[in-house]
Order: sequence, then C-alpha cells, then structure tokens
Amino acid sequence: MISLANSGWDQESLDAAWERTGWPAAPGGSIARYLSDVRNTPVLTAGDWDVTVPWGGGVDGGRVKMFDVAFALYYGPDDDEDPDEDQDLLDLPESAPSKRWHFDTSATREQFGTAWQAGFEVVSDLLGRAEIVGRHGDTDGDWHHAVWRVGSRLMILAQGEDFMSYSLYDRAALHVVDFSATKRVPQGDDLYDLLVGGVEE
Repeated sequence: MISLANSGWDQESLDAAWERTGWPAAPGGSIARYLSDVRNTPVLTAGDWDVTVPWGGGVDGGRVKMFDVAFALYYGPDDDEDPDEDQDLLDLPESAPSKRWHFDTSATREQFGTAWQAGFEVVSDLLGRAEIVGRHGDTDGDWHHAVWRVGSRLMILAQGEDFMSYSLYDRAALHVVDFSATKRVPQGDDLYDLLVGGVEE
C-alpha cells in the first residue's frame, strides 16, 4: 500500500508500482488497463488480502482515486429484528474476502477497536506520527480513524461500514486516497465522507 501511495497512478507508473508489491498480476497483466475497463467495484487478490478499488476504475473518466484493504470485520445486532449470528450470516458474497477469513462469533466491539489499534501501531511504525487521530460516526463507541500524508496521497486507517456485505458488518481498512498535498485534511465525519464518496473538500 505504501508503494502504491508513493507511485504515480498513470498506467505505466501504476503497473510498475503493482509489480513492486509482489502481488499477483491483474487480469490481462495491466492493473491500470484492468481498472479502466471495470465499471463496478473490482476486488483484486493480493496474497492473503483483497485490494478493493471503490466505485471502479471507470468512474471519473477512468482516474483511480483510492485503493483499500480491509483487515477486520465486526457484526453486532442492534435490535431483535437483526439476524442472528449463524453460519448463513457469516457467508459474505463471493466477491468478499470472507472465504479466507476466520470468524469469532463471540467478538465484541471492544475487540474490533483493539484490531484497529493493532493496525494503527503497524502503520505508525512505518510512517511515523499520524497527522490526525480521531473518531467519526454514530455507532456504539464510534469508529476510529488515523491519517498520514504521503506526498499527494493520504493513508487512512479507518473503521466504517462494509459495503460488500451491504453494511451488515463494520470493517477496519487501510485506504490510500489521491488527495492534493496543499489541501486541508478533513476530520471526523467529513473524513469518512471522503472515503465513502471520494470527493475532496
């Protein structure tokens, strides 16, 4: 992800950055060409992880705006109408990474926060002190986020909705977002709006 953040996102640069990661090649061999041809949300297998390119590369004239990798999911029923935690619930769509994930149905929201904190420590070791650390959303205990600048990109470690499960789960993910180096980094819910809509303020 750091390699992607430090790369140009034109076709030649992006293909070279993807190759440097050591991840498997995209269908057809070119990640940039593949993303420009896909209209939905592509999910690319990268070793033990799935790299998602929200809204597809074909959006916004084919310009890639973001990559993200989810590393934790959480589900907790809010009321009696929510589904029970059973095997059917744990079977996410085929496009989601759940086929390689391990689930603990007794996990708590506090443990979900601990998973985010572990990710925060890993990224902090690599990138140093975060520019912003805060919370957003209105879920129990709120969602956590942290932001680092990497040139004209933001590295954002955040909890939020998992759209691949139609928001049934919360997710913790590392995002690389194209973002002008001269613009103010949004905070709180505005930061989450950037992740959801990919629009700079």
